[in-house]
Amino acid sequence: MFAKMIGICATVFIIGKFAGIGEEQIKYFTDIAKITLTQHEVNSIAHQIYGITIIDGRIPDQSDEDWAKYIRANMKADIPGRDPAKDYWDKFYEVREVDTVPGLSGEGFIVKSYGPDTLQNTEDDIISGFEYHE
Repeated sequence: MFAKMIGICATVFIIGKFAGIGEEQIKYFTDIAKITLTQHEVNSIAHQIYGITIIDGRIPDQSDEDWAKYIRANMKADIPGRDPAKDYWDKFYEVREVDTVPGLSGEGFIVKSYGPDTLQNTEDDIISGFEYHE
């Protein structure tokens, strides 16, 4: 998947240079690729963490640093040398327990990236998670 996204970005960049697409449009297309890759990663991390809940019923209470260590130990980065505990905007993924769909579901957990603006709780946040099942 990563190789395809890099190919798409490179193609957009090359065509953009010839077609006169500006820097802003190239950044927009690059962000789309980063959003897609980040959504794939938060889904993969959430699935990996969900495996813990099958055994223990809940995710362990860990610090952000401990979650980063867990992600590094269990996930492989698409780009050699890239930290798999960080999103494509170089911010650490957040893992926490929540009401997954407030008012409509039960407790569970989410894995979250703050997205392109790197600000918490905005429209561009990228989230995946699971409800606990008793």
